[in-house]
Amino acid sequence: MNDDFVFEILDIMEQNNVLLAFNGEFDMRVVNALVTSVKQKLTHVESNMLIQKRVYNVMVECLENIFRHSEDAIQSEFPLKSYAIFTLNKEEENYYLITGNYVQNKNVDFLKSTIDTINSLSKEERKDMYREILNNKTFSEKGGAGLGIIDIAIKADTRLEYDFKKVDDNKTFYIFRVRIQNNYTYLKN
Repeated sequence: MNDDFVFEILDIMEQNNVLLAFNGEFDMRVVNALVTSVKQKLTHVESNMLIQKRVYNVMVECLENIFRHSEDAIQSEFPLKSYAIFTLNKEEENYYLITGNYVQNKNVDFLKSTIDTINSLSKEERKDMYREILNNKTFSEKGGAGLGIIDIAIKADTRLEYDFKKVDDNKTFYIFRVRIQNNYTYLKN
C-alpha cells in the first residue's frame, strides 16, 4: 500500500466528517469495541446528553441488527464468519450512521417492504406499530419481528435509507443509512 492511498482515505474521511469507521470481520468483540469507542467519541463532540443518548441507542440497534442477521448470508466458501462496515459521521448538527452487511437474497424484498412501510408512517404510527408487535408477541426466530428497525426510526425521527448490491445468487450487500437530527422538537415529544 502506498502513502498516496492512505492520504486519499484520510482526505475522504475528513471531507465526510467521519468520526469513526469500521470495516471487517464482525463479532461480539467488535460490537463491544465500537460501542465503547462511539460512547467516548460522543462525549467529546456532542455536549447535549439527549442527542448523545439518541445516537448511541440508534447505533446499538444498528449493530445488533448486523450481529443478528448477517451471519446467515455468509456461505462456507467465504473466509469470514460475518463481515460488516460501520461509519459514524457528523455533518453540521446531524449525525449519520451507515452500516453494511451481507444478507441472503431471499430477505431483500422483506427488508425493503419493512423499511418502506416504516417510512410511510408518522412518528405516532411507528410507536403504535412497535406497541402492537410487542403486545401480539409476533417475533421471528431471531427474536425481533422488525422491532429494531422500528425503534431506530422512532429514535431517529427521520426517513430510513437503504440500498442493496447483489453479490451472487445467494447474497446481497445491504447498506443502511440513518440520519439523527440534532433538533430540539424531538426532545420535547
